[in-house]
Amino acid sequence: METCLKKLRRSKIMYKNSGKFSTYLLLTTATAVILTGCSTSQSAGNDIKFTETPKAKVDKGMENQPESSYWFPEDLLAWNFKNDLDAKYNVSTIPLAKRVEKKELPKANKTQNDEMNVVALSIMNSSTSGNAPRGINNFDANVFSYWQYIDQLVYWGGSSGEGIIVPPSPDVIDLAHKNGVPVLGTIFFPQTAHGGKIEWLETFLTKDDKGEFPIVDKMIEVAEVYGFDGWFINQETDTEVTSFDEVKNGKKTEEKEKKEEGLRKEHADLMQELIKEFKNKSKDKLDIMWYDSMTSDGKMDWQNALTDKNKDYMVDANMEPLSDSMFLNFWWNTEELAKKELLKSSNEKAKELKIDPYDLYAGIDVQENGFMTPVNWSLLTDDKGNPYTSLGLYVPSWTHASSDNPTDFEEKESMFWVNDESDSSKGKLPKGEEWPGISTFSVEQTAITELPFVTNFNLGNGYNYFIDGEKVSSMEWNNRSMQDILPTYRWQFDHEKENKLDATMDYTEAYQGGNSLKLRGQMDKKTPSKMKLYETKVNLSKDVTFTTTAKASEETELNLILGFVDGSNKTIKSDKMIDKDWTTVTYDMKKIGNKTITSIDYEIISQTKSDTYEMKFGQISVLPKMKDDKILVKNLKIEDTIFDEEESNFAGVRLIWEESRSSNLSHYEIFRVNKDKTRTFLGATPANNFYINGLERQKEETKTDFEVVPVSIKGKEGKASNSVTMEWPDNTVPKASFKASRTLIAPGESVTFNNTSSKNTDSVTWEFEGANIETSKEKSPTVTFKNPGVYQVKLTAKNKSGKTQVEMKDLITVDDKASGDLKLLSKGAKTEASSFVNDGEAPEFAVDGKLDTKWCATGNPPHHITVDLGSIKTVSEVHIGHAEAGGEGADMNTRAYTIEVSEDGKNFKQVTRVIGNELGETVDTFAATKARFVRLTTDKPTQGSDTAVRIYDLGVYGLK
Repeated sequence: METCLKKLRRSKIMYKNSGKFSTYLLLTTATAVILTGCSTSQSAGNDIKFTETPKAKVDKGMENQPESSYWFPEDLLAWNFKNDLDAKYNVSTIPLAKRVEKKELPKANKTQNDEMNVVALSIMNSSTSGNAPRGINNFDANVFSYWQYIDQLVYWGGSSGEGIIVPPSPDVIDLAHKNGVPVLGTIFFPQTAHGGKIEWLETFLTKDDKGEFPIVDKMIEVAEVYGFDGWFINQETDTEVTSFDEVKNGKKTEEKEKKEEGLRKEHADLMQELIKEFKNKSKDKLDIMWYDSMTSDGKMDWQNALTDKNKDYMVDANMEPLSDSMFLNFWWNTEELAKKELLKSSNEKAKELKIDPYDLYAGIDVQENGFMTPVNWSLLTDDKGNPYTSLGLYVPSWTHASSDNPTDFEEKESMFWVNDESDSSKGKLPKGEEWPGISTFSVEQTAITELPFVTNFNLGNGYNYFIDGEKVSSMEWNNRSMQDILPTYRWQFDHEKENKLDATMDYTEAYQGGNSLKLRGQMDKKTPSKMKLYETKVNLSKDVTFTTTAKASEETELNLILGFVDGSNKTIKSDKMIDKDWTTVTYDMKKIGNKTITSIDYEIISQTKSDTYEMKFGQISVLPKMKDDKILVKNLKIEDTIFDEEESNFAGVRLIWEESRSSNLSHYEIFRVNKDKTRTFLGATPANNFYINGLERQKEETKTDFEVVPVSIKGKEGKASNSVTMEWPDNTVPKASFKASRTLIAPGESVTFNNTSSKNTDSVTWEFEGANIETSKEKSPTVTFKNPGVYQVKLTAKNKSGKTQVEMKDLITVDDKASGDLKLLSKGAKTEASSFVNDGEAPEFAVDGKLDTKWCATGNPPHHITVDLGSIKTVSEVHIGHAEAGGEGADMNTRAYTIEVSEDGKNFKQVTRVIGNELGETVDTFAATKARFVRLTTDKPTQGSDTAVRIYDLGVYGLK
């Protein structure tokens, strides 16, 4: 993982590009559907109307969007749950589900192994910072659903520009726990070449007066209060990185040896002590996975195996266990190291140390090429196909990052996790370096071990939202907490005669939520096809209600097939046919008796022949007899609101309420209550808080009411909460503002003025002192200044409610010396900065005139850079090349910054303040002024919460 930071940055760009998801299958501009009826209505009703929600405001969270946590060590040490306004939004609501023991599960093919495990180090969000805890109103999200093939998920994240201690976001915890998968947060100490600091490691390893590690208490507190299962520790901070070529040749230069003095054996010893203290204090309830990077003597020396150099992180000197597992570096899979059979030797070393070999994870880096990654599988298994160790997958989220649309994502997921036939029963050991699919080795697992069990086949995102088969919203959304347990087998059919069906996820129709399971193909008349869906271990009783909701292009008999512990199965006929409308069929469980079922499958029989047959599964519901508890919502409150800076036509709203934790509760639905008593659906969540992003003000609206409705597992709405009211600011009077194309010109030259007043402006009036035109009502007039001098400009913005005025005195300077283009004064100038990452990203690279070099500083903002022009000059413009100008993602462009000037380097005055920039290249003009020093201060370095500033070019223009 020596290029982890580089990979994380690249992944941001990949995810940014995958934003094309947001237009795929989009039927309308994002809209919300208004529901009619009282709060206990279970469907949308017939009185439906649409309100437009402009796309620009739903793509990006507003400034008060709650954010998933991330910290530097000193920040976590100072962290307090009660003082963190976002903390309550980051708490998972779903405990870890119990899975069926692997040895009790059937094997879909002969090569599956019930001893080995699979861990996925996955980029579940595109960056460390800026992530909404439970999604937001856009479609694009990594809605991974092949949980049956993994035993643990590491929420991979962390960077020197954002934070290096990263707990999982709550939607990922909710989803993983629902599927019985533990989730680990990441503690990532990046290499110094990528912005890592030895100080971060030393702060992390600092002891208090009692000889204990304060950071351990914080690690445990965060895991317990947020509800996740432990930490993955990746310590790669060093003063110099050793390349793979140097490792395989067994040498390092003396210069590198000297630079590595920053990392010492003391650090390794302390890390081992810290792990032991963590395990003791957490009473072994939380896991630690260690990454094979730092050796026991405090060197960066990836072993790619369990060896005597790194075993001390697994067992201490007394052979007592430390870390629960170890992720082995990737190079065991290289041609240079193949002869050493490192995984075989790891297996042997583990047994020698009395460690379970399957607590070792052989790392495979799939971030670049996914299932096209060449792997020498013969190094993983013995001659009989038994793996020496478990399997560690680094960034299998490649399937999402590399996909152009949901169909592409679904196909890549199937190829990666199952095999090229999308049927795990056809798995076989790979030949050579071909990708076999993870189902070749990993047994399908299930967390369906108790009732009730309800699935709506939700993936956790959608272009629409449906309630009881009625579309109640056409606004994009994602909330992975709302993903259901998806089918265990993808996809296994047993067709008779000429029947043939393909299975895909459908986003155009759903019964509850965002999508359904669609089958499409050809069916002969009254000829059965059997579909294997779920593995289970659930005790049924006679009073269980078992229903399935589906629809089909042809009248279809949909029969239930249940498997039992003894290996037998029984087909139960449906009580009626399904047809073109959503139909709920019921199965008589009285004949089953009290039995444990091990599988849920279906028999599909079309009543007519069709070459274009289509059927959609909307819901499977298995409900025991339940008390009809009242589910209530109490004390709904608006915790915080913020409005857009332009005209206050969009709001970000934080809602909180008291939970009514009932065994019957499924989730909450959030509504906007309109003047005509209809309701606008805004979203759904299992948590007792919700963030409304980019809520649009309705025409001439002065206040908006909200209410929350609890929904039971049966799908019935409970009593609505009290309504709460949000007041909109008065935005009737326009705000006047403008920009000038240039402020320092020669006599006879022209200036173009651009009106940037608020959108509710009906008309503008310009007044130009000393220009060929004294007044203008154009939006962007161009005027000429004939005579030398200094002149003011005034703009008045008007509408029916009133007017505002902005007057810029001494804005335009007309001087004979300003003829032609202004001079670049800053190239090669002396610079200094508040900080910088390394010598290759030092402040002087901001003024070298190149866009392939930059000044980069990490840590907490503000960051500043000062340019010394050498002597006092007349300056009037600053040109900045932000991240995008250098080829990075637009989300890394500087959002808010200030430009100041000074003659003596001590007393500075502000000439420009920018608070909402999104551009990769900016030109800021201001009244010509005398200055030797120009200082750029970035207080919001990116569009999100990444705190690293990236300036590729800083040009100061004026007169020499």
